[in-house]
Amino acid sequence: MALTQPVRNDRPADPALAAATRQAGRWLREAALPLWASRGFDPHRDAFEEQLHFTGEPVAGVPRRTMVQARQIAVFAAAALSGRFPGANLALRAAQRWVRAHLASDGRPGWVFSVDRDGGVVDGRRDLYAHAFALFALALVMRLQRDRAFDDALAATLDIVDGAFADPAASGYWDCLPRQDRLRRQNPHMHLFEAFLALWQTTQRDDMLARCRRLQQLALRRFLDPDRGALREQFDDRWTVHPAPGQGAVEPGHLFEWAWLLRRYEHASGEDQTAPVTAMLDFAIRAGLDAGRGRIVDEIGESGELRARSSRSWPHTEALKALAAEAGRGNLFHRQLIAPIGHRLMTVHCRPDLKGGWIDHVDADDRPISTIMPASTLYHLYFGISALEELP
Repeated sequence: MALTQPVRNDRPADPALAAATRQAGRWLREAALPLWASRGFDPHRDAFEEQLHFTGEPVAGVPRRTMVQARQIAVFAAAALSGRFPGANLALRAAQRWVRAHLASDGRPGWVFSVDRDGGVVDGRRDLYAHAFALFALALVMRLQRDRAFDDALAATLDIVDGAFADPAASGYWDCLPRQDRLRRQNPHMHLFEAFLALWQTTQRDDMLARCRRLQQLALRRFLDPDRGALREQFDDRWTVHPAPGQGAVEPGHLFEWAWLLRRYEHASGEDQTAPVTAMLDFAIRAGLDAGRGRIVDEIGESGELRARSSRSWPHTEALKALAAEAGRGNLFHRQLIAPIGHRLMTVHCRPDLKGGWIDHVDADDRPISTIMPASTLYHLYFGISALEELP
């Protein structure tokens, strides 16, 4: 039986939700964004740091990945556009440097995987996940400023994604060029879907929505088991579940993330996504969430069995986004789940003593696994907390 309760429009006051929203929003604007705009940014190279120590000092000697630069650029562009933080100049400076240092900087089409502090190529792989975030960042900075360099970067990125990455036989895209293994993954496709939705919002181009539709159809046809609501992670070349049907890994965080993205696609396309959204949220809540504690586990199986009791920060932010979207539609059952998740995020992961930083990963007993603060987490935290603040 579905867990989702009938939609109601009466919304009683929720002091716990209001308190969690205030705490998270204040932390984001007064601690996290200032930290990553200062100690998390290298002003001599106009590039974001990859990692910080818990003291706030940059971790030395770590290559700068295209994906991380893209995520940070997108965050500060979005913060500037929303008025949460004056990050426009920072985002544009970093974006201009990023395009020069990461796009075709080894003389070949596409974005290199990583560079050193001075812009020398460290890893020349072409990674679909990184290209998805390149498109996402371009969608956001193009709302700040129309620049020929960004237009050219968008065209070049679409060329390689539509060309070398695309698999016309089995559909979808290859994870990496050259391939690093024989697996195919849903995760980079999810972020490509997110990027095309953002580009459609920026450009209103029909071809962006058409790309979204192809990915939505792939997800519902291959990634999702509609009967159980299980979204499988890994596949073989023909999109058969790896290691075997019924034995696939499921990440509750991705169930929440896809549910939120499908609602955004529904808004863009006018195509009702209630059936897959309900199936995924019901499965995530039932098998992956301790509703009383607001705790989300890392991995479950296709039948809902627990596989990894550890807990990352980002699934909680994706739950905030998905549940806020449903709560905004009048669903009180989903609304009541939000406050415990927000409280846990701010007390276990984004502790006040870290002054804008976070413990990204904890074990089954909530003891820290992480030894540094990865910059990549800010993307999740920013958009999750933003969704919380925007909930009516």
